[in-house]
Formats: sequence, structure tokens, C-alpha cells
Amino acid sequence: MSVVVVTPDGSSPQRDQAPSANAGLKPGWGVSPERQQAIVDALHGLVARTGRLSPAQLRAVTLELAQRRDLWADLVVHDPDVRWYLPMHRSNGCDVWLLAWARGQDTDWHDHGGSSGSLAVAEGTLVEQYRAPSGRRLSRRRLAAGGAVAFGPGHVHDVGHGGEGPATSIHAYSPPLVAMTYYTPTDYGLIARETMAIDGPEGARGRGGADTALADATASVAELTSDALPAGAPGIDDLLAEARGGLDRLRPEAALAALTQGAMLVDIRPLEQRIVEGEVPGAIIIGRNVLEWRLDPRSEARIPALARADGSIIVMCSQGYASTLAAASLRRIGLRRATDLDGGFQAWEAAGLPTRPAQSLG
Repeated sequence: MSVVVVTPDGSSPQRDQAPSANAGLKPGWGVSPERQQAIVDALHGLVARTGRLSPAQLRAVTLELAQRRDLWADLVVHDPDVRWYLPMHRSNGCDVWLLAWARGQDTDWHDHGGSSGSLAVAEGTLVEQYRAPSGRRLSRRRLAAGGAVAFGPGHVHDVGHGGEGPATSIHAYSPPLVAMTYYTPTDYGLIARETMAIDGPEGARGRGGADTALADATASVAELTSDALPAGAPGIDDLLAEARGGLDRLRPEAALAALTQGAMLVDIRPLEQRIVEGEVPGAIIIGRNVLEWRLDPRSEARIPALARADGSIIVMCSQGYASTLAAASLRRIGLRRATDLDGGFQAWEAAGLPTRPAQSLG
């Protein structure tokens, strides 16, 4: 699956073979300040500056913008080779995206990292395949121009082109997207295979939103760097030793034996590291930045098959350091059988246990 991004200076589109929803994005996004302000004006009364929007509110946002062709029609690029999209708006409450579709293009199965969302078809036809709330049955619906769907934070779907001519759609998410997990359909249902962080695009300047967030972040950094460390504050070595003291860490051979008895191996390494090192067949890939949300049984963004208090989880990183802290964190949220792989992937590979090259996301 390929994607294309419009750059803010109007230069040639960037192509990227990885399904990152915002690779190469820069402040401005290719939407002029005047257009950004017009979008903000159109959303006045629909989007609060702060606070989470409900699926119904997001549906109103996407339907409103889908009807306002003057805000997006001249920006759309229907490319037969790559699936095109453009961020239109971002505030503390939500982000809005413009997507274009040609024959054969789809998103692949994915969730929205705990965000609620909505999509409205502005022109053409799309087909949405989605997981029923029970998590076991897959359903399908066709969306023509003027149609919209809204969903909560646990929604998993695959959206694709569904008609003869090109299609265009408006998508909105609240809170703004920060991560997405991609899934593989199997005879046992959808299995999570990759969680990706979304580098949120810069927001429209001049009315709160990204400017406010940037100011808050700058103030926080200044506060942290202006004072000395508190007396008695533990260092990372202290935290690591404390975490390991509460875990029954597993060497590779013991971990393999545990996997044959129903344990799950969770790989928290980023894609770039897996490309260099390789992967363990059957490992579930979950980004470190969303690990707790995916495995907390109380989280709306959980993976039901994994997020169980009695589940046996083995966390793996490259060398067995980040995985220790991650496993200790899982213990703190109630996964009492969570532990990590002593020595990480490198120890697993050195033991001669099965590995494979990093798998493409399709």
C-alpha cells in the first residue's frame, strides 16, 4: 500500500511505501492560512477548542465539510497509483482529513488508537468493512455521496473505493489521532500486527489549538530545565533494578516454552529497528507508546484477546531494557502475569530460535 502527501510549498508530492498516515507532513500542510481560517469558521459552533467530541458531533463535522465543496474541491488529487490525503484542520478537540480514492485503493484493517471518529462521503462511493461490536463478526456497508458513519473508540474497519468513478471523503477524529493499529484477518478474527504512532500535523495558527499546545509544551520544558533534580530522585538504573526485582524474567528457551503453553509475545520495538534486526514469527507488535492502552482490560482501546488480567504476556524489545520497564508498567495496571524477555530479540536470535525478516504492512 502506498500513500502520498501534499507538501506545504506546493512541490511535488512525496511518496512513501510505509502506511504511515502522515509521513513527510510539515506545518501548513498545503492549505493556505486563508483556507484554514475558512475551515475554522465553517466549524464554528461544531467544534469546541477543548474537550472530546462525541461520534454524533464528529458526524456533524464531516457532513458539514463534505457539503462545503468550496473548502476542498480545488485541493483534491485523485491519483490512480497512490491513495492521497490532506490534513485540513487540527485543534485540541479534533483533527479533520481530506481523502481521495481511486479504483482498488483501500486503507487496510485498522483502528484509531482510542479516538472516536466519523467519515462522510463527499463524492463517489466507498465501502466500509467493519468489525461488529461483539468483535467476532465482520460486516459491510456501502456509502454513497452524502452518506456518513460515526463510531466510538473501539471501532476497527477497512475502508475502500467502491464505485466506478473517483471518490472523496472527509474524516474527523477526537481526540486527534496519535496512534493506529493495523490488523490481519484470520480464521480466528482480526489479529493486531502493527501499532504506529501518528505524528500529529501542525494545527491552524491563530485560534488556540496547536499554538496553545506548543506554548504549554515550551513552558513545561523551561520549567523542567530551570531547576536542579529533586533530592533523592532515582536514576534510570535504580528504576530498572526496582522493576526487575518484581519480575520473573524469562530467558529465550523458557520464553519459547511459555509460548507453547499459551503465553503471548509482544514486540514493542519500532518498525525501523525490526527492519534492521528481524522479527519473531507470531509475535504481536504493539508500539511502546500505546502498550498500556492496548493491554489494560478497562481501556476502550484495548485488544480484547490480550487485555486480560490472567493473560500471560512476555514483552520483548531489542536487548531487554525497555521491555523490563514496560512489563513492570503492565503489572501496575493489573496484568499480574506480565514479564519480559531477558536479553530481548538479540538474545532470542543468538539462541538460534526462529526469526524472520520484518513483514511488510501490505
